[in-house]
Amino acid sequence: MNDRDIWLQAVAAVAAEYRALPSALRSRVDELAASIRRAKGGLHRLAEEMRCAEICSSCGGECCVRGKYHVTVIDILVFLAAREPLFEPAFGRESCPYLGGSGCMMAPSYRPFSCVTFNCERVEGGWEPERVSEFYRCERELRGLYGALEELFGNRFMHGLLMNCERDVMGRGEPILRCVERWVDGNYDQ
Repeated sequence: MNDRDIWLQAVAAVAAEYRALPSALRSRVDELAASIRRAKGGLHRLAEEMRCAEICSSCGGECCVRGKYHVTVIDILVFLAAREPLFEPAFGRESCPYLGGSGCMMAPSYRPFSCVTFNCERVEGGWEPERVSEFYRCERELRGLYGALEELFGNRFMHGLLMNCERDVMGRGEPILRCVERWVDGNYDQ
């Protein structure tokens, strides 16, 4: 099985499991996904204000050379919750499979955590200390949102969609989105 096959199986599994969630849980996932999009958008705006696009285009996106495992289950949930069409990665080449002819295949608010939170020395070196602090405050907020989704499903998603599929679906025969015991009859028992 190649990366494309695993990708297709993983996306199909997450989509089917998402659609099968109890409505209250799906609503909570949708709320968290919207917060994630806002947080990622905020991080991107912060980077734009600091003219990062100029720096990134001058180096040709050295940080984007690899990236096969960057897209996570949470990133797919964000697309599903927003009812956005998913892109088709280009596996089997030297560069990141999520890069297209004009850059990243994903809009900034849908990009993987590692992509929106990474700043190389050239980027961050030009920022004022207050801006660096603001960026990392926003990064912690985003990490907390990812953690909230991981807690809902009792599963670690930061390791990447392909790894989750290989471990859970293919390896153990388990769903990726495991509802923890606190979700009983569509209600969250705190």
